[in-house]
Amino acid sequence: MKLFHFYRSEDQTGISGTGLVAEGVQLTNGWCVLRWMTHHSSLCFYQSLEQVRAIHSHGGKTEILVHEFVPLPGKRAEKASVRFEILMQIIEEASRLTAFSDEKRIDSIYFGITIQRLKDLISNLENEFSNHDKLTA
Repeated sequence: MKLFHFYRSEDQTGISGTGLVAEGVQLTNGWCVLRWMTHHSSLCFYQSLEQVRAIHSHGGKTEILVHEFVPLPGKRAEKASVRFEILMQIIEEASRLTAFSDEKRIDSIYFGITIQRLKDLISNLENEFSNHDKLTA
């Protein structure tokens, strides 16, 4: 697991400011959670630290300071990470759908495909919990 911070020497957008502007964690499965420490605070999810760098480094004007930690061992974390991965996919699909619909850039075919993908992911998540319940009963 890695903890990281954004240090901005220059604010290109005029929104985040300079200095320490964000904090994040890269989970053992590679996913990253980023929290903006600004007036417009939000949480963002990314599939990798490389994706975070590609989106937010602003050509080197944002330094990403990474701190390494040793992950906790255990089989429970492996099973939980499968459910977490599915949940993160659900959040990503729902966020994408919301963003496109807010911008009025979504057509009915894409909407239908995305809704079906969300239903499938939710079904997969339900199956993971159901299988877990059967194993622990």
